[in-house]
Amino acid sequence: MEENQAHEKEKDLSNKEVISSLKKRNWSSYIKEFFMLFLAVFCGFLAENYRESLSAQKIEKEYILSLVEDLKTDTTNLSLYINFRKEKSVLMDSLAEMILSDQRTLFGNQIYFLARQVFNEQAFFYADGTIQQLKNAGNLRLLKKRNVVNSLLTYEKKVKVLEGWDENDNRTKSTFREMGGKVFNSSELNKTMDSEMRFVIPTSNPQLITDDFATINEVAFQIHYLSKMTKGNSLRAESLKSDAARLLELIHSEYKLD
Repeated sequence: MEENQAHEKEKDLSNKEVISSLKKRNWSSYIKEFFMLFLAVFCGFLAENYRESLSAQKIEKEYILSLVEDLKTDTTNLSLYINFRKEKSVLMDSLAEMILSDQRTLFGNQIYFLARQVFNEQAFFYADGTIQQLKNAGNLRLLKKRNVVNSLLTYEKKVKVLEGWDENDNRTKSTFREMGGKVFNSSELNKTMDSEMRFVIPTSNPQLITDDFATINEVAFQIHYLSKMTKGNSLRAESLKSDAARLLELIHSEYKLD
């Protein structure tokens, strides 16, 4: 019994000492502990933000390098597109002049050879893989240089304009195709392309199937119209190619690319 009482007295004494110790602590110690805890949490937050920032910068750089490659591809494709259309415009003008000539019977081989090439095509394939990824994933915000983003979107709009004019070109060719049967011998025209889909100039001097000038003139009109549309598209493509070059320079300047 006495031992239990002694134990209780020791326990009470121990509790009093703890309480007394807590009372002696001043508010500054609590503030210090709070500040240390806050600092630890804040530093962790900054570290996490820094890691996310590094990750975002890395992703942005990857997108930018991919955009550069797409623009280089566009530049190459536009060069092919421009050269093809300039040459085709000249050929179609020559075709129309020979069809309208009083001596067209002498030019049968050339007329049929060039008539086949009216349907020849060199399309412009827009390398839009990167920008579509950026737009579909909502990642355009990752590109911090807003002037680059604005120029990129303006460039894309001009591509769409060129594609629209190409569609008009195709519709006009469809009209020419429908009218061609009134002027050209289908069998002879078919001979201007071999089994390997290469153009072949005839040697038999094939003739038009009509002498009606109104019909011939209508076909020549469509050819002239196609020629001018083709030339116009080449000029639009030259402007677009210049935009691609300026956009490449802007990206290199803003992102300090080698």
